[in-house]
Amino acid sequence: LVLVVVTIDIFEGISPPADADTLAYHFALPADFIAAGQVSFVPRAVSGAIPLLMHMTYASAFAMGGEVALTLWVMVTGWAASVVVYAFIRRHVSRSWALTAALIFLTTPAVLYGSGNGQVEIRSALFVVAAVVFMISRQQNGTAGQFVLGGLCAGFFVATKYYGLIFLGAAGLVILFQRGGLRNGLVFGMAALLAGFQWYLWNWIHTGDPVFPTLTNLLQYPDSSIWTQEFGRYFSEILASGELPLDRTLFNWLSYPVLSTFNLVERLEGGRTGLGIISILILPLAIYGLSRSEYRRREFVVPLAVALIFFTVWFFSGTTQRTRHLLPVYPLILIGLFPVAVDVARRMSLSFPLVAGLSAVVVIQIAGQFVFGVNYITHIFSPETRSAFYQRNVPGANTALWAASELPDESKLGFTNRQLAYLLPIPSYLIHPHLQVLIDGRASVKNESVFVAQIKRQGITHLLLPGDWGRKEAQSADRSNFSRLVERLIQQGCLKPLREFDTFSISSRTLRSFGAEDIKNKDTLFELEPGRCPK
Repeated sequence: LVLVVVTIDIFEGISPPADADTLAYHFALPADFIAAGQVSFVPRAVSGAIPLLMHMTYASAFAMGGEVALTLWVMVTGWAASVVVYAFIRRHVSRSWALTAALIFLTTPAVLYGSGNGQVEIRSALFVVAAVVFMISRQQNGTAGQFVLGGLCAGFFVATKYYGLIFLGAAGLVILFQRGGLRNGLVFGMAALLAGFQWYLWNWIHTGDPVFPTLTNLLQYPDSSIWTQEFGRYFSEILASGELPLDRTLFNWLSYPVLSTFNLVERLEGGRTGLGIISILILPLAIYGLSRSEYRRREFVVPLAVALIFFTVWFFSGTTQRTRHLLPVYPLILIGLFPVAVDVARRMSLSFPLVAGLSAVVVIQIAGQFVFGVNYITHIFSPETRSAFYQRNVPGANTALWAASELPDESKLGFTNRQLAYLLPIPSYLIHPHLQVLIDGRASVKNESVFVAQIKRQGITHLLLPGDWGRKEAQSADRSNFSRLVERLIQQGCLKPLREFDTFSISSRTLRSFGAEDIKNKDTLFELEPGRCPK
């Protein structure tokens, strides 16, 4: 079964990337760095000014072997955490049980979603498990060295994603409450700092905020060229409305696992890209086991304690509540509960019910992987070209491919569809309305003079905007202020329509292979006529 899963992964690994976040920045940033011959600061929250350690490995793979090397690299690194989970659990149970745990983890919805593309959560899980394994090692010699290695792994998570700071604090707190905690905590923390500080220094140099834009918004830093207090408040409001479906209360903290596991709150995305039901399934057996002193060993307690602290800080911190962002610490739940549940089941003659439940989980999750993989299997076993694959899977891909090949060499394209970033190997700028302010593209923007000045400042010569701007009915009273701004620039001759493209919106790329219908859209390419623009 592991070989079946790995084979389907290989089909994705040798196919072009299609995930939205991956195209928007996980692969787009490394490709841009390689094209420019240097690492450039990207003044964009969430997807630009972030820890980029993992993205540097993407850049290395891309530089050495192009897109195929890059997609194969993420495929292999997507497997790594499963190998470590197997190795840890194998210490306590037989090979069959350990392989079962690794298989269930490998086919977890969140793992299937992120392991074959540029998402960093699954790769961060490798650092988390490795760090905790070093923390709880039973070796008597070289204890300080083990905490150095554990700290380095924690530091790699810190340098990969801001959530690594939460993990570092959680792991450090657990270390402090063990024998020799102060000394070991200092060793662990210094090693983590050595491995993880660089990108925070990089952000501080460029923004004055090592965790941009968190401190900028909280402390109300003075306006700068890349961020303003007013935009910071807008950013926080957008984050709260889109990423925080649950109030941060004790009740919701307690009920979050149930709400997510059974997809009772859809915006948590616990069904499509969640953590599966394995934890709920084995929880009764594991709780019974952990209530007995013989199972309350640090091999099981430490991973669970770190995961609980991480989840608590993560939930109450006000960051996104999407379940897949818990994937880095999910293996800690698995290695803390699974061996205990298996041993308790064997002692209480409950192995058959446990096997039946785990078998059902495996069947459901592999079926889900097959549904997810049909898109890539279809591509591999058909004469479909890379260009045709993108035009089938990425809204606006035909527009980006045309612009990349037809626009003059001296052009620079401004665009709003973030998925096109990786498909534009030409000078370009993503006008994201919520994450950057250098070109303010929010729906509320009214002043065309300011907007024109901003796009000129970035050297933009062409704009690619969604919509059919030639239709009279498109210019209705319920249009946003930004839409009316664009319409005025068109009427003034500042924006000259060059070409319209038929495109579409996809409700689900996975279900699209099974007949889900697209929504037809239009994209319009404009050329900037500076002499006819407002001053």
